[in-house]
Amino acid sequence: MLKIQKTKFFSSNLVKKRNFFVNLLILSSLAFVFIKNSDKIRYTYVTSEQGDVYILDRFAASIELVEK
Repeated sequence: MLKIQKTKFFSSNLVKKRNFFVNLLILSSLAFVFIKNSDKIRYTYVTSEQGDVYILDRFAASIELVEK
């Protein structure tokens, strides 16, 4: 207990420390969601009026025809 009081763990900076760890937790979970759904975020399927299916790459701004 004396070591804890010496290091001033329970000081006024406790709120800042807590906020740092909460923000780290939120950002890490958000990163996992982006990694898991990266292909859904980057690519989307577009159909033309003639029935052709294209893949739209949102990052590279390119469209490719899907082979039938």
